[in-house]
Amino acid sequence: MFTDRMAPERVGISSLLMAADSYLDSVPRPDADVVETGAFSLFVSRTPWSYYARPAISKRHPITASGFETLTGVCDKAEVELAIEWVHETHPELQQLAAKFGLPVTRHALMVLTATDPVHPATPIAKVRIVDAEDPALLQAQAVAAVSFTTGGTDAGPAGTADRESAAHALSPELTAHLRSRAQRGLTITAVAETDHGVMAAGCYQPIGDTAEILAVATLPAMRRRGLAAAVTATLTEHARERGIRLLLLSAQDDDVARVYQRVGFHRIGTTCAAGPPGA
Repeated sequence: MFTDRMAPERVGISSLLMAADSYLDSVPRPDADVVETGAFSLFVSRTPWSYYARPAISKRHPITASGFETLTGVCDKAEVELAIEWVHETHPELQQLAAKFGLPVTRHALMVLTATDPVHPATPIAKVRIVDAEDPALLQAQAVAAVSFTTGGTDAGPAGTADRESAAHALSPELTAHLRSRAQRGLTITAVAETDHGVMAAGCYQPIGDTAEILAVATLPAMRRRGLAAAVTATLTEHARERGIRLLLLSAQDDDVARVYQRVGFHRIGTTCAAGPPGA
């Protein structure tokens, strides 16, 4: 888990948090039907990915138990699980409220890199490149993420190329089509780090206007601790900047992951939270 020592004081932090919050409200909209419940916007996915609810961007007042109960009823009617994501600093009351309703809460460091922050390029041991919708490496990238996030953490482990290939073969036709569709529409830009044995690390960013989020940066456990995640992040950052992105954000699951992003140039401005069903 990340700790508060990763949070330096910076000028303009409130405006950055508001910009991040507005962006995060926009991300699900291209692929979801939006149901406004009053206190929340519920994003009902039209894709293989599931979405969540977020505090309504137009209403900044504290959310109460009645707003939570209304959301629960709307989720039941839409036949989707109750799950919520938010920026802690904009709605600090939600952590305690979610716990009151029996939802476990996870917290991640919200980190950003602005147009004036320097980017520190990494020296990779593999070739890093951007892939398009028809590139076979796009599906290998998804498979690397599936293997990496199943293992978790940043420590090296035995899972490698055979596990990646197994995960790639398990991708459903619906998910494959969705990944290619988002790439074709420019909604997700993917980078991969490759050796002669295929994709070893990958990540992506999702641009909306002049803001983007870097996410799903993952390395096969057998190739961890070699700078690949930092190299992929730096490549995504440089590619985004070349295309007019002025604010990049991401969430780090713990201090070790945050340090990878700090080496590229990101700094922490706050906390993102997610609450969902127990065991989800």
